[in-house]
Amino acid sequence: MKTFKKAIYLTVFIFSAVTLSAGNVPARDKTEELAASIDQIISNVNCSVSLQIVSADKYDLLYEYNPELKMIPASITKLITAAVAFEELGVSYDFKTVLYTDDSDIKDGVIDGNLYLKGYGDPDLGSSDISELAKQLSEKSIREITGNIIYDESFLDDDHYGLANSFRNDTKQNYWPYVSAINFNKNGGGYDPASTAATYLLDELTALNVKVNGIVIAGNTPEKAKEVGDVFHTFYEVIAHMNKESDNHSAITVFKVVGAKRYSPPGTIEKGEDAVVNFLTSIGNPRNFFEIVEGSGLSRYNSVNSDLYVRLLKYMYDEEKTFDYFYSSLAIAGIDGTLKNRMIGTEAEKNVHAKTGTLNSVSSLAGYAVSRDNELLIFYISMNGFGSSANGVRAKQDLICETLCQFTRK
Repeated sequence: MKTFKKAIYLTVFIFSAVTLSAGNVPARDKTEELAASIDQIISNVNCSVSLQIVSADKYDLLYEYNPELKMIPASITKLITAAVAFEELGVSYDFKTVLYTDDSDIKDGVIDGNLYLKGYGDPDLGSSDISELAKQLSEKSIREITGNIIYDESFLDDDHYGLANSFRNDTKQNYWPYVSAINFNKNGGGYDPASTAATYLLDELTALNVKVNGIVIAGNTPEKAKEVGDVFHTFYEVIAHMNKESDNHSAITVFKVVGAKRYSPPGTIEKGEDAVVNFLTSIGNPRNFFEIVEGSGLSRYNSVNSDLYVRLLKYMYDEEKTFDYFYSSLAIAGIDGTLKNRMIGTEAEKNVHAKTGTLNSVSSLAGYAVSRDNELLIFYISMNGFGSSANGVRAKQDLICETLCQFTRK
């Protein structure tokens, strides 16, 4: 954001003039003080560490530590998914679910044919949305459907568990979300959410005195079918939930939707990966410096370095028309999302907007911090190989963020 609400700090600097035979000793450079403070924070971290900090406006390097180190990013991968979604879908995009019919004339109150429930990859579709679709159809004075209710998942592929079991020693299938073009209540409670959503639609229509003569089955929507209702979640709603809550299901769904929109349906992990490679290389990242095999960060085969994230966050900052959306989609320290309980009572509270990342022995944090000069700083912190508990390294990350928010060039 180009403007930031921040408390004004009155800082009194007391300079001691120490006269030596060679003259006065100059005050220590503020960036050197920053570097010394961060060096002290990470001095006893027993794992691989990579950091980079730059100014969002000036784009000058303030600090780096092992910037070239390839790291497993975990859920800060979602920053990449969000960025490519901004690029390929745009903030005006809606994640829709649509009702169609193959009856060209429904003015008589009868759908003489089938009703199609087609999903376009809305990860947040829920019971209330399906109820709204039934209500919309009822309000068109429809009292009977002679055919079937057909659910159409063709916008995304049927590889519902993504990369689960694709790589040796990777995250196991029980951690991977079930992803469909028709999701339903985050796909909890069992398999086949598309069939469950369509059955729920049937029940809601029946409750509204709409008679359905057919059954619920899977199928494809005819090209010339007529739209008779729709519901959606906005781009910002989906991306903000994905980033703030670190929702893996949302991230993989969005990753596939990006692939479907950039190329053609059905959206797949592979198409999403191609879109990401195209985007990341277009903003200056050498292809051999990264590997993004899926969009959530669940895979340990994702690989990044600090330059990639600094370029990414700088690119998003420079997109003046959309940066506010991106910035506000991130978790806010001490306020919400995965940072709700972190940095409370420090200068970093409310002044850090960032994405967290966590896997076994992996912890990352990347985003933006507001300094005492009201200057926006871009930061990337990644720690790999520390053992079973992330509490210690998270505390170090929080201290680094507090140090950034205390930084002043004056």
